[in-house]
Amino acid sequence: MSESINAINVIVYVKDSVFSVHSFNDNEAGNKEAEDCFINIVKKHTPDLTNAEIDVCIKDGYFEQGEYQVFISHST
Repeated sequence: MSESINAINVIVYVKDSVFSVHSFNDNEAGNKEAEDCFINIVKKHTPDLTNAEIDVCIKDGYFEQGEYQVFISHST
């Protein structure tokens, strides 16, 4: 029997291919780390986004600009 590993992932796609995956523990600290990672990646790619726009992206768990996409995803 295999055991599940609960994780929260920040996944970056470029041109419909996985560019990078960052995984964190699915707990309060891991969720904070994942959100910080998501924000850093999005701001690096699009530095002119406002904090309100970034908050919407975090709430949706998704950012897209052209062929560049970033997701926050929970997995088990």
